[in-house]
Amino acid sequence: MTTPPSEPVTDFNLVRGGMFDRWTQRLQLDKSLRRRLLKVALLLGVTWAPLLILSNLPGSTPNASLEVPFHHDPEVHARYLAVVPLLELAEIVVAVSLVIQTRQLRGMGLVPAGQRGQFDQAMAEAIRLRNTHWADAALFAFAFGLAISLRVFGRLSDSDSSWERPTGELSLAGWWHAGISLPILYFFIFRWLWIFLTWTRFLFRVSRIDLQLTPTHPDRAGGLGFLGWGAAAWATVLLAISTFFSAAFAQQILHKGESLDSLKYHVVTYLVIALLVVYSPLLSFSSRLARCRFTGLLEFGAMVWRYDRAFEEKWMAEPAEPTGAHPVEHEKAAENPPEAFLGSADIQSLADIATPFNHINEMRLIPFDSKAFAVLILSALLPMLPLLGTEIPLQEIFAKLGELVI
Repeated sequence: MTTPPSEPVTDFNLVRGGMFDRWTQRLQLDKSLRRRLLKVALLLGVTWAPLLILSNLPGSTPNASLEVPFHHDPEVHARYLAVVPLLELAEIVVAVSLVIQTRQLRGMGLVPAGQRGQFDQAMAEAIRLRNTHWADAALFAFAFGLAISLRVFGRLSDSDSSWERPTGELSLAGWWHAGISLPILYFFIFRWLWIFLTWTRFLFRVSRIDLQLTPTHPDRAGGLGFLGWGAAAWATVLLAISTFFSAAFAQQILHKGESLDSLKYHVVTYLVIALLVVYSPLLSFSSRLARCRFTGLLEFGAMVWRYDRAFEEKWMAEPAEPTGAHPVEHEKAAENPPEAFLGSADIQSLADIATPFNHINEMRLIPFDSKAFAVLILSALLPMLPLLGTEIPLQEIFAKLGELVI
């Protein structure tokens, strides 16, 4: 019994949904790019600006006498002036990309007509999971609890940012950071993690469907290659997370006595883990792609073998010398001479049949696109480049680059 056909996918926006998005819609802060920039400005006004004001209030400990003044804290500036805006603006790219990928999955014929109901059910479950009322509330509660635990009870700020504890106790700026700024930052990070896990679960559900993959497809992924370039949509999120960790590394170098050389393995480990995480949803298709490749090699290989045998018999076998042939047969042979080898269509067909076989043989275990991979690498590495300035003055770096250009 086949599942009745369902309506085509018109929207699959995993970015929108939840309590936070409803508040944003009521304030009409997601209607346009201008509104989103206003939303970013409001976030900065809640997270970063109060810290700047409270840490410079009259009567507070002068910044000059602090071990780490607010203005010299790379972590706090990177987190709220770069990470939070990037995580907010990333919604535009990711939302569009996920909709396009979902439409492509359903619309190009990869999902059999009899199993489209399963696909739509997986999509509906993902949307329902994203729109649950408790998700955002639970994420913010966890973010708030984590921030308070680390900054108040764990006293993590004792050696991190002395502007938070100028006299050993949390200042007004420190309390605002622990109770408002940091929970908002953590909430944005956890919210993106929830979106990513929902997308991962959806792709896993789709991979359980008997997809109609084509082993000869030139994308080397059976027709799923668009999921490979779709991974580049997460580049903005990766850029934000890399900025988060780069600021933490800079804090260790500038105020903890570490060096870039001592942290190089931490940086490499982060880069490897980050890329593995981005590509982890595509691992769901590995077994199906491996099976598609194996089946394609067997079936297409058999067809290639039959063609090669026919080619050899026609062109490479030694022709038998006619003995005692009747004169009439000689006349027929003269009227129908053998086909010329040079310029024969068989030669071109032999070359053409090798192309799809190579496509099958070169199939990858996950949908992969080299350009998307380069974008992700660049997004992960770019925030780490300022760390070079802790070892080599930036003026010297730019001077050397100028010499190379000239």
